[in-house]
Amino acid sequence: MARARLIAITLAGVAALAAGLWIGQGLSGSQEPPPQVQGFVMSERPPVVPFTLTDQDGKPFGPERWRGHWSLLYFGYTYCPDVCPTALTELAQLQKALRERNAEGDLHYWMVSVDPQRDSPQRLKTYVHFFSPSFEGATGSEAELKKLMYQFGVVAMRAPGGGEDSYTIDHSSTFTLIDPEGRLIAIFTPPHDPETMLPQLLAVQAYYQHIR
Repeated sequence: MARARLIAITLAGVAALAAGLWIGQGLSGSQEPPPQVQGFVMSERPPVVPFTLTDQDGKPFGPERWRGHWSLLYFGYTYCPDVCPTALTELAQLQKALRERNAEGDLHYWMVSVDPQRDSPQRLKTYVHFFSPSFEGATGSEAELKKLMYQFGVVAMRAPGGGEDSYTIDHSSTFTLIDPEGRLIAIFTPPHDPETMLPQLLAVQAYYQHIR
């Protein structure tokens, strides 16, 4: 996917989210100002509307799986030729950097497939484990995926051309951070430089301790 098209799709999704929520720096009701990040810190932390997906082991997966720990989400698909492998490589580098600092804590990493037609739970599991054995995957029906994607300002659309099993999907390339209460707290937009994202992620987690 061309870089300009990727950025346009990502910004379109975030703009749609902003239409329904206050997003940005300095808008929080807390006296503690939100940290500056490559992306957005939520001024209000909306709870995730219920959804039902299937995880990489074939088990039901809903928003309760994001409670009690931090979660970092990426929406992509296993047949993605360029954007997804790059993003997951960067996510693995971020994980490595956090572990080197003993700062990973209880952070979980998820890839949610936007291609349920081709991405079975087993295929998704094999794919994400290539980047890190601790990465997890989930997928589900188009209706349930759209419900979840809408909440996080994620856009995905089948690109023109391609056969029934050889199509590509243009999609947002954001990392979505869910706090231990299962609420959306931050969205990190590309480019995803692990060295830049690491201190920003830690800053958002520290900010959460002040506003919870």
